Amino acid sequence: MLFQYNGGSSPLHRLGPLSKLIWVGCFSLLSMAWDSTLREAALLAVLIAVAGLGARLTLARQLRAMSFLIGLGIPYFILSILAIREGHTVASWGPIVITAEGLDIAGALTLRIFVLFLASYIYLSTTDPRDFVQALNLRLRVPYRFAFGISVALTFLPLLEEEGRTIMAARRVRGQEPPRGWGNRLSWWSGYAAAVLVNAVRRVQQTALAMEGKGFGAYAERTYLRTLNNGRVGNLCAVTAVLTTAVLWWSL
Repeated sequence: MLFQYNGGSSPLHRLGPLSKLIWVGCFSLLSMAWDSTLREAALLAVLIAVAGLGARLTLARQLRAMSFLIGLGIPYFILSILAIREGHTVASWGPIVITAEGLDIAGALTLRIFVLFLASYIYLSTTDPRDFVQALNLRLRVPYRFAFGISVALTFLPLLEEEGRTIMAARRVRGQEPPRGWGNRLSWWSGYAAAVLVNAVRRVQQTALAMEGKGFGAYAERTYLRTLNNGRVGNLCAVTAVLTTAVLWWSL
């Protein structure tokens, strides 16, 4: 499970969730605004450094997290090159034309996927879902019912992954290995997905009954045991991120 909280004591772990959310928004805004491979590569390099120094995520762990994007990024890069035919021609094979501008834009679009993913990965890895929910409710005034739903979803993802592994192990014990052939594989994976879905629905029903028994949603406001404090460092980081983004936006 990639998108789950990993406890730690790194600088980003100690930073408030709203400050980190502003950082993610600034990186995402610059990535969406720029259409240059060099600039997107620079953003990705900065994010890799932030992940390593600020969140203490090793380079091997970052590459492992982004490895599944390669299967998406390579076809996307090729299709983007073929779709952009304007500009200086670099190579051509019959109807296929590759231009310098197409290479630049295709590289930027592909790297943008990695930038957005890595920024989200850093945030979710260093942010406790309970702090995120509390920040949504107390700082951004999001109704706590909606915020708690997000927290439950983030909590359920690792549980569903573990249940999926258990189901897979049980099938292997019974000798049910993934079959060959597209039709047999589709049937096999459909049964696997149905089993995971049934367990998810059962767990949701149990959670809903427990919440109803505890009177969840009976009051317009709720209290929190944990104290959320963004601190001066968090505010300073947020302001720095916004100012840096504004300078880069207007200068580049």
